[in-house]
Amino acid sequence: MKNKSIAALSLVGLLSACGPGQSQQSLLGPITQTLFGFTKPASKPSSMADIRRQVTPEVRQRFRHTSLMIAQLEQNERASILVRKGLNDGVETYFTPDNISLSLKEGVLISTRGLGFDLMSSDVAEVLTGLRHGGQAVRVHRYLDGEDQIVIKSYICDYSGNAQITETCYGKDHSFKNSYQMSGGTVVASRQWIGPDLGYIRLENV
Repeated sequence: MKNKSIAALSLVGLLSACGPGQSQQSLLGPITQTLFGFTKPASKPSSMADIRRQVTPEVRQRFRHTSLMIAQLEQNERASILVRKGLNDGVETYFTPDNISLSLKEGVLISTRGLGFDLMSSDVAEVLTGLRHGGQAVRVHRYLDGEDQIVIKSYICDYSGNAQITETCYGKDHSFKNSYQMSGGTVVASRQWIGPDLGYIRLENV
């Protein structure tokens, strides 16, 4: 499957209902000009620290009615800010400026769109229980193969830790290790495996 390159998406369009005054585009302009999302080339890839420094109190105040997240793909070290656009049945969907989307349930990544080799969907009900209570869980991932047919991968996962939880998963073809930083029972930062082609992504609430 070819890696997709998506045209830049105006953040004003995503959050036009956030209130009057200085536009969201001007507030996030310094951030988007330096990072360009995941797919649009930049002279120097932005790091999570670069973006974190640019999320000023003014930006946080303007986006107080929604959520912002920073994500970084480890394979190319490119980071982006994401804005939450949707909340449906407990699933939060975040978008980058170049229209890549990540969907999460209680902080656990369940799907991606626009990256190429996307994680199409996941079953994580047992994973959520494992993060709360420990023990063992089964997680199921679905991907598209080269003929656009769904391929299902299942993994057995073990959990350890409290404020910093490690999820160690084993499958027939791959194994991986996710980590979750917890605060008050909520995932506030994590390192999660998307799949064998995309590898890991780091996520952080801001």
